[in-house]
Amino acid sequence: MRRATTWNDVFDIDKMTGALLLGKNRLDDYATKYLSKHCKEALITPMPLPVERILKKENLKVKDVSLSPNLDVFGCCVLLDSDVPIYDRWTGEKKCIRYSKGTILIDSESINLYGAGAKRNTLIHEALHWEKDRKYFEILAIRSARDSEKLYPIMCRYKDTYFEPSGKQKTKGNEVKWLEWQANRLAPRVLMPCKTFKQKAYEFIDSYTNCGKKSALSCDKLIEDISNFFIVSRASAKYRLLEVGLQDVLKTFDDYDAVYADIKQRKEFVPLTPSEAFDLLQNNKTFQRWFRKDAFIFADGYFVLANPEYVEKKVGKWHLTKKAKGNLPSCVINIHEYHYVDYKNIKKDFEGYAILPRMSGVDKRLLTFHPHFQSNLKYDPKDLYDAFNNHLRNDNLDEENELRRMLGDPSKTLCQCLWFLFEQRGWHYPKTFCDETLLHVNYYGRIKNNKYNNMTTPVLMAICVGLKLRLRLIEEIFDQKSDNKLRDSREPDRTYMCILEELPRISIDDFNGILASRGLKELGTTMRDDMK
Repeated sequence: MRRATTWNDVFDIDKMTGALLLGKNRLDDYATKYLSKHCKEALITPMPLPVERILKKENLKVKDVSLSPNLDVFGCCVLLDSDVPIYDRWTGEKKCIRYSKGTILIDSESINLYGAGAKRNTLIHEALHWEKDRKYFEILAIRSARDSEKLYPIMCRYKDTYFEPSGKQKTKGNEVKWLEWQANRLAPRVLMPCKTFKQKAYEFIDSYTNCGKKSALSCDKLIEDISNFFIVSRASAKYRLLEVGLQDVLKTFDDYDAVYADIKQRKEFVPLTPSEAFDLLQNNKTFQRWFRKDAFIFADGYFVLANPEYVEKKVGKWHLTKKAKGNLPSCVINIHEYHYVDYKNIKKDFEGYAILPRMSGVDKRLLTFHPHFQSNLKYDPKDLYDAFNNHLRNDNLDEENELRRMLGDPSKTLCQCLWFLFEQRGWHYPKTFCDETLLHVNYYGRIKNNKYNNMTTPVLMAICVGLKLRLRLIEEIFDQKSDNKLRDSREPDRTYMCILEELPRISIDDFNGILASRGLKELGTTMRDDMK
């Protein structure tokens, strides 16, 4: 019985918009059509695609620019003479620069982070836009002119690599997302055409078999050989082997589970301990580049978008809202976890990733972050945080102004400044003070009676953490009202300050968890025990 035709089988042009309509089952057909026009020999003989030759033939010019602050954008193709937002790494601002059609812009800093294979993939990705999407944008420009709407090129983003748009929305924005989806899926198929790719893969497998060693049958080695031959990333080679139907062959190799663990066995949206979150922020450049402190808050084990819809304060602590818990992909950074076994090229498979080991005896796991898997986070970080920050300021601005007035008043003591904050927080009972700071209840009375102005750094820090004060305010309290000053050049001050900077307003328990993981004395608990 003949299989019914579905959307996945479509290969057509929308006569109204000029957009390419292409289903999942026809991706290789389009790749074959493209190569038949631009490099027919790649369909006959396995070969690394001559990308530069194709660009030259199409009169496409390549320019190096900065396209994003977090290196998420790695390229775009200017299909019409138009302005393109360019990021200035010196000033941290964006400005629009006009480029002529037929210009491919690539962010070399972003490309360098992910390797030569990523560059070739980006160039072919943009060349595909030039081939298939010019007509759509020419028609769109005519329509948009009536509405005085400005058009910008499609930005090729790492976080959209595996994103699939909705099939139900009929908006212009969704049409453009589908054009980007096509380019993301087509680029590796053009670089590794189905027939000649399988031919080369079997040639490698036969060569391993002929060497007479069972151990030579290795997914790791096959992926490495294919990556080197076609000059593509290992990730592209790894996925392509599955796409062309070689999974059953690969499963017979001893290292299949280990090498494909990042695809087949990973858990998504894994919550972090405060210590793990701190490690990611402190030690992983990839995460540091992508993560925006002014766009996310750490709550309930997740980095969540700083939006009142997703995060709320309960009993002095940040928590995910019911809406956030029901739709994590829309609002939290996607951290993966999976079991792993070492193999020769495992480090190459994680180039460009933020990696954090999670050990439990012999159970070896990895926590990983990569922009590829952030596709459902749709936001403008600045707009989101501005709204959230306004919400915070409405609650705290008057308090901060009054605290600063008291700090600058020589007649006001440290205890009086702290008592003002206790009243603002509703700390009307010693037990509340003890719960929030882990300090003995006797300290509460001494502060209330203005008899503890010579408190030590750990005691004052425990109180400041319990009050959920910003680092800048804490520094002002220490500078103006304490005999002890915070110094970034010594421990534990340095770690105190780093925690407060990276994970503001975390609880005293979470703060102590990070201190303990670094072998530093925890706040509060020792002082409380001493006074029993």
